[in-house]
Amino acid sequence: METTPLVILVLVVIVAALGAGIALRSAILPARRTARLRRRFGAEYDHALHLHGNTADAERDLSERLSRRSSLRPRAIPDELRDDHARSWVAVQQGFVDDPERSVRDARAVIAAIALDLGHPPGEEFERLLGTLSVDHPAEVAEVHRVQGDGTEGTEHLRELLVAHRRLVEALLGGTGVRGSEAQR
Repeated sequence: METTPLVILVLVVIVAALGAGIALRSAILPARRTARLRRRFGAEYDHALHLHGNTADAERDLSERLSRRSSLRPRAIPDELRDDHARSWVAVQQGFVDDPERSVRDARAVIAAIALDLGHPPGEEFERLLGTLSVDHPAEVAEVHRVQGDGTEGTEHLRELLVAHRRLVEALLGGTGVRGSEAQR
């Protein structure tokens, strides 16, 4: 008869230990996930949090970005295409003086064309494309988002947006200079 209370006590201790383990895991795993995503995305994590308004939705979005990116088959851009994209970028910048708004639209088209050559799917909505690009280029995408959402308007705002797009183009092209005459050659 003395073994029954001992067995019950052992079972209670095991159940309590399992419960504590599950509770601890529930507390630690989300914190680790948050830390990992913050480290990976930097300022883009904060943008997602601001966009979604809560941590769960923001982290779900960032996890979906990681999933989309992992499903891609990245390709290297041949030097000839890289040079074509750099020349396209120079044309975008040169067009800014005459039509800043069109220049920003054309900048988005250059980014989409580069992304397509890198292996991203065609026809993807630009914000979704930026989200996927943020996996590999979080700082540059965060800068585009920061400038887009800064609440200002006018030519100076468009210039800052074009500069942010240029940084993303440079990152996508592997850091090649796209600012001036070297891309025109």
